[in-house]
Amino acid sequence: MNLSDYAAFFKAISDPTRLTVLQLLGSSAYGVLELSEMLDVKQSGMSHHLKVLSKAGWVDSRREGNSIYYRRSLGDALNVQQQLFRELDQQPLPEPVLAQQQRIRAERLTRARQFFVEHANEFVLHQERIVLFEHYGPEALQLLDSLQRSPHERVLEVGPGKGEFLKALAQRFQLVVGVDISPVMLAQATDHLGHGSSVELIEGNTDTLLGQADRFDIIFYNMVLHHVPMPEAEIAQCALLLNPNGVLIVTDLCRHDQEWARDQCGDQWLGFEPEELHQWAGRHGLAHDQTRFLALRNGFQVQTQVYRNV
Repeated sequence: MNLSDYAAFFKAISDPTRLTVLQLLGSSAYGVLELSEMLDVKQSGMSHHLKVLSKAGWVDSRREGNSIYYRRSLGDALNVQQQLFRELDQQPLPEPVLAQQQRIRAERLTRARQFFVEHANEFVLHQERIVLFEHYGPEALQLLDSLQRSPHERVLEVGPGKGEFLKALAQRFQLVVGVDISPVMLAQATDHLGHGSSVELIEGNTDTLLGQADRFDIIFYNMVLHHVPMPEAEIAQCALLLNPNGVLIVTDLCRHDQEWARDQCGDQWLGFEPEELHQWAGRHGLAHDQTRFLALRNGFQVQTQVYRNV
């Protein structure tokens, strides 16, 4: 950054509305219209604020389908950006803004739930074009075994699908829970696990588990996070659900540009940059432990990230 850029860099965050935008982007990426609604600002005005923040390097944009979503910058210019983001995360949102944020999250969650209710069978067929359980499951299990966790620990899988991974977890741990927003997918998991299974299945999400004061030693997301309405908020929930020294293991797609996955597989996000996941986890007290990559067909690549609750 040149000396002449400093004024624009700091001026971009001198506006209270733009600071609140950065605060909101700590929970998820948002489009212009969503941000306009949450802050009760005209769309043209919000576009101007985002242009200022983007030009100064405070936010990045990415296209998701027909929309452009904004997120916090992954960089750390002058060693102040990430520090400011951490400070903003400690500040409460105004109540009207928080209410609008919760409404948008609920709308996204409803769309995701409706997709799996209506397309559960087709989803499996389309998902085969990206990745099958046999592609990533053995790798994730090998990584899990290398961690040498106690069989007495409490383990959670979020969005277990047909239950293949739950079945493998039940062979390793005595206390295994699966939670899913879709009753259709839970029914498939029940059938796959069979009669007499000790796995507990819950209809709901991480909000449901926090409401029950549940805590876990290991949490898995297997090819699920790209379906989640607000991925960073989901990781924040996991940090609250994990016991001390607990681990979060995320297996998901690396960033890609194959738009068909959105319509045919219900993907809300086209994968994630590893650094994006690392920063989200770090903001919520989870330390990055290790990474594994798995090359797949059709131009997709799967990553597995392990984070510890330190």
